[in-house]
Amino acid sequence: MSQFTETTQVGFFARLKKAIKGIGLGISLIGIAVYFLFWNEGNAVRTARALAEGASQVVSVDHTAIDPENEGHLVHVNGPLSLAAPLVDVALNVVAPAQTVRLERKVEQFAWIESTQTQTETKLGGGQEKTTQYTYRQDWTDAPANGSQFRIPEGHMNPPMHVTSKVIRQPSGTIGDFIVDDKISDLGGATPMLLNAHQMEEIAQALSLGRPAKLVAGQIVFGVDVAAPQIGDLRVSYHASEVADASVVGVQRGDSLVPYTAENGRKIYLVEYGLKTAGEMFQTAESINAFKTWMLRLGLMVLLFLGFKALFGVVDVIASILPFLGWITASVTSLISLALTLLVGGTTMAIAWFYFRPLLALFIIAAALAGAAASAYRLRKSAPGTAEHT
Repeated sequence: MSQFTETTQVGFFARLKKAIKGIGLGISLIGIAVYFLFWNEGNAVRTARALAEGASQVVSVDHTAIDPENEGHLVHVNGPLSLAAPLVDVALNVVAPAQTVRLERKVEQFAWIESTQTQTETKLGGGQEKTTQYTYRQDWTDAPANGSQFRIPEGHMNPPMHVTSKVIRQPSGTIGDFIVDDKISDLGGATPMLLNAHQMEEIAQALSLGRPAKLVAGQIVFGVDVAAPQIGDLRVSYHASEVADASVVGVQRGDSLVPYTAENGRKIYLVEYGLKTAGEMFQTAESINAFKTWMLRLGLMVLLFLGFKALFGVVDVIASILPFLGWITASVTSLISLALTLLVGGTTMAIAWFYFRPLLALFIIAAALAGAAASAYRLRKSAPGTAEHT
């Protein structure tokens, strides 16, 4: 492992110029966040309504025979998953187990890896001193840099990889008489596929690396010494996702299951691992919709905060002429940015709720006002001096 430390100076006026440019960026971030906060609420509502519509229409059918009366209807089937042929990594002649829907080839190189750590100190007068420490270590990685982009490329160059990682997917499968599409390849959890000596010979012959190959715990290592790998050594391993049973909700079109289009234009096509009922599958889809909505809300609120913080960048820079004052100002502007984020973000989501769910929004407001009135009434009754005199 080696290290290199670099110190750079950033003057006050350079920081001020950057902060002024940041105002435009801040306005853009705020606009993007507000737009997608509004869009996100509508997207969640439309998806929820489409799922509710689908749940009210879906019919569970027997997978062993196709009923023509269900043509064009939303159906649910579950049962053993059949695949036309095992997955094969043609490049390395590796055949996956029979029920594999996704085969993941992982290729790692023992290479130089650069990591950086930067510390910034604000000086009297508003300038900053940035100290960056570059650390170079050797380790296994499936995405090695060639080294030319490193701060110190000399002595840290990595050789090119002859083969890289790859994911191979099943194009389709069948549940009984029904054909399901390649979404089945997303099912299951990938588990290590232990390679054997024959597979090691096939892979070594396909790669022709000129390095000895050794089988180590189901993985193949190309290098002279497994215990002391050298730069450029390779390690090849595989993971397979095996699926015995699957469940699908889709529209019956002949012998295929295709996405259902709801009245609002949303498409529904549900695929899950194992034997699941239609109710369980729609419940899972609703939970995923709610989770994605909340994750996007949080992400956009962070983006909104960064936008407001960028607007106050000029104030922070000017105040940093005195470092202690700059620290206080930065804390205050952060609190203001947070307050504005909650106000603007909350208002945007509230308006979106009014737009997309007016009845529910009015009900919530009415319930809140009723609760507030009841609380005020109780407080008034319990306040001193309100008792009746006889």
